[in-house]
Amino acid sequence: MILNAYIWNLYRESKDGQQAIADYSRDLESFRQEFGSDVYEIPIPDEDKAQTKSDTITISIVQAVYDAYSQYTVGSIDEAIQKYAEIVANGISTASEHQKSSLHFGAHEWEWYENVDLVSWGLYFACSEFFLPYLFVPWYGDGMTFYTLEEICTRFNIALPPLPTKRDKSGKAVYYGQLMRAFYEFRQLHNLSPAEMCAFLYDFGLNVIDQKESEELPEASKVWLVKGGRGGDSDFEFVDQATDSTVASLWGGNLEMRRGDILLMYLLSPRSYVHSIWRALSDGFIDPFFHYHHAVAIGSIIKTKPVTFQEIKTDAILSQKGLVKANLQGASGDPFSVEEYNAVLSIMEKKGQDISLFPRLEPLSYPDSAEISNERDVEKFLVEPFLENLGYTEDNWIRQMPIKMGRGERNYPDYAFGATTKRGEESASMVLEAKHRIGTRKELRDTFYQAKSYALRLQAKRIVLCALDGVWIFEYQRNNFNLEDFVHKRWNELSHPDTLHEVSLVIGGKEVLESR
Repeated sequence: MILNAYIWNLYRESKDGQQAIADYSRDLESFRQEFGSDVYEIPIPDEDKAQTKSDTITISIVQAVYDAYSQYTVGSIDEAIQKYAEIVANGISTASEHQKSSLHFGAHEWEWYENVDLVSWGLYFACSEFFLPYLFVPWYGDGMTFYTLEEICTRFNIALPPLPTKRDKSGKAVYYGQLMRAFYEFRQLHNLSPAEMCAFLYDFGLNVIDQKESEELPEASKVWLVKGGRGGDSDFEFVDQATDSTVASLWGGNLEMRRGDILLMYLLSPRSYVHSIWRALSDGFIDPFFHYHHAVAIGSIIKTKPVTFQEIKTDAILSQKGLVKANLQGASGDPFSVEEYNAVLSIMEKKGQDISLFPRLEPLSYPDSAEISNERDVEKFLVEPFLENLGYTEDNWIRQMPIKMGRGERNYPDYAFGATTKRGEESASMVLEAKHRIGTRKELRDTFYQAKSYALRLQAKRIVLCALDGVWIFEYQRNNFNLEDFVHKRWNELSHPDTLHEVSLVIGGKEVLESR
C-alpha cells in the first residue's frame, strides 16, 4: 500500500490531523513546560565525591543531546547520521566546577538505545530536518513497540534497515540514525514536513493498522516459559497487581512465539516459582532498543497456585528437561512440550488448583485412511484442514493455478500460495502437490520433480508434497531444491501440537505469506 494523497490530505486538514501536527511543532522550551525535565543520574567517581558531596550528578538527556548536537551544521541526511554516530562513539561530557574527572552520558552503548525516546527528542529539537522523535516504546501507550512500527512500515512500503543482532550493542546504539534515513526518504517522497511525518507515524499510521486485535485469541500452538524478576521488584509488583485486562506490550520472549500461545510466568529468585499463566498477544518480535532484544506482548493472566522450582526439579517428567537441569537459567522464552505443561498443571491440581479453565493444547484429528480413496479426498480431508491449522484461509491459495511452461503448454500446480497471476509475471511463495499415495521411492521422485518444475517457474522457495502417507517439505537452498533434503511427517505426528508448531515455523501462513 502507498500513502494515498487524497486520504492523507483529508486527514491533514481534519481537526485531529491539525492537532497532531501541532503537537509535534513545539520547541524545546514548550516541551519542557509540558513534560517536565527528564532526570538521568551519572555515578561520580570516588575521587570527586568528597568535593561534590554526592554520589551522582543529575542531567537531562534531552537537554544534553540538544546542546551537543546544536553545535553542528549539517546539510544532508548522510552528514546528520554521521555526526550522530560520532556523538554515540564519544559520549557527551558533563561539566561541574567540583569535578576533577570527566563524566559522560553514553559511555555505554545501552545508554543510547535504552533511552532512545529521550535521545531522539533532543535530536529533533536540535535538527528536525533530519531527526524525528522515536516513541515506539511502551510508556508512550499500549502496543507502542517496534512491532507496531514494523506493521506501519509494512503497510506503507517503508523499507526498514536490517536489524542489529542481539549482541551488537554498537549497532543497536546507532540503529536510530539508520531509521531516520528510511523516514527521511519517505518524507521526501511524499513531501511531508517533519511535524507531518510525526503525525503520520504516531496518529495516522496507528489508526490505519488498527492496533486493536480481535477480542478472541487464536488457539494456542505452543507453550513457553517466560521469566519475571530481571527488572527487580517492579516485575514482581507488576505481575502481583495484574488483572485479566492487564497488558505488557514488551516482555522477554522468543521469535517463534505466536499470538495465542500459552505462557508460564516463572518469577526468578527470591521467589523461584511459577506465578501465573498468560497468553501471547502478539507474535514474537525483535525490538532493537529493548535490552532483551526478543520480545512479545502478553496479557489475559490467570493467577495460579505457585509451582516452586523445588517441585519442578523433583517431578518425574520436568526433572528430565535440560532447562530444569540448568536451574532455569538463560533468557526468557523457553519452549515447554505439551507433556511438560501438563506436568506443571498436575502439580497445581494436587495443591488444590482448579485447572478446568486453563488454556490447553489439544491433539488435532485427521480422518482415518479408510475414508480417503482418491487424490481429491486427500485435498479435502487432509490438505485443507492441515492448511487451516497452519494459519491459512482459502483466500491465501489458488487451486490449479494455470502457468505456461513451454510452447503453448499449460500446467496446473494443485496449490499456489502468495501467488501473483499477472500474465508473464506469475510467481508464488510456495507450491503444494497432492497425491493419493506416495508410498515408494519412485512415486516420491516423480511427484518431487513435477512440483519442482512448478516451483522454479514461479520462483517459489518451498515445496510441499502431501499424500495419505504424510507430508514432505523441501526448501530452496544453495540455489536449488534437493530430492534428498526434506522433512517428512506422518499425519499422526502432525496431530501433536508441538510437531505442528515445528512445521508451521517453515510453512505456516505467517512465514510463507510474509516472505514475498
